[in-house]
Amino acid sequence: MPTGPSVEGPKTSRPHNRRLLTVALLLCGFFGVFYWRISQSPRNRLYRPPEDKIAIPTDQKSIVRGKHLVEAVAVCTICHGVNLGGKLAFQDSFLGRGYTSNLTRGRGGVARTYTDADWIRSIRYGVRPDGHGIPFMPSDYFNKMSDADTGAIIAYLKSLPPVDNERTRVEINLPARLLIDLGVFGDLVRAAKIDFRAARAHPSGSEGEYLVEVGGCTFCHGAGLTGGQGPEPGAPCGTDLTASGPLSHWSLSDFKNTMRKGADPRGHAIDPKYMPWLAYRNMTGSELEAIWLYLRSFSARADATRKYEH
Repeated sequence: MPTGPSVEGPKTSRPHNRRLLTVALLLCGFFGVFYWRISQSPRNRLYRPPEDKIAIPTDQKSIVRGKHLVEAVAVCTICHGVNLGGKLAFQDSFLGRGYTSNLTRGRGGVARTYTDADWIRSIRYGVRPDGHGIPFMPSDYFNKMSDADTGAIIAYLKSLPPVDNERTRVEINLPARLLIDLGVFGDLVRAAKIDFRAARAHPSGSEGEYLVEVGGCTFCHGAGLTGGQGPEPGAPCGTDLTASGPLSHWSLSDFKNTMRKGADPRGHAIDPKYMPWLAYRNMTGSELEAIWLYLRSFSARADATRKYEH
């Protein structure tokens, strides 16, 4: 005699359905966290730095000062090219290609549209006019620059002859973008490292300390100048510049010759790809001496700190 449809099928499928629901919830959670992490990436974030008021000079002396800072201290030419019209900064099969900005008034140049406020925001805070951070822009170092020097640099950039170059995008491949957004490659948007809420500090200390900070020496040589990994995968470690490093056996003359000629006292050539001595050699003799004196005093303070800690 018929007994009607069996109810065993639906009963046995319930554990399976619960497993599917659990997997679905886990996947939703994973992709939710993944999306949130991507959306919070320094590359996608919008920044609102303070609106610093800096007078931009127009006199020739300030423009000459700005040119010197651009070419010898902040070394903007390393990334943006000798004519500051932008160039191919890197090309990698996985990462993609990176072209730097054209800083002139030519076609594709930011100076065609930048206001003084845009220049200040970009240099001091690494933020574009649209609020996004500028990848690879070392504004955490330029943030330490005085108002006068920042104004001088802007005055010089505004005086540049136009260069036509419209290929100025950072063209990073999708897999690399995802890894960057997940923080695998560190802080490529340096605006995220700057505390916008901090009170504006006036440059203090010696001229040498100021030049070392603005010149970004700690980028390769480490926060304590005791040496560190270079900015690119496979780059050599930055030299220890303190009393425990090889410079402890150098003289001021050795230091100047190394910075001018790109070879240390033992004759070892310095690769300008990793150490931009081709730009730093344009510093004045007094600037190089100021850096040398700072390194000597820094070493003494570092030694004293180590003795105190132990």
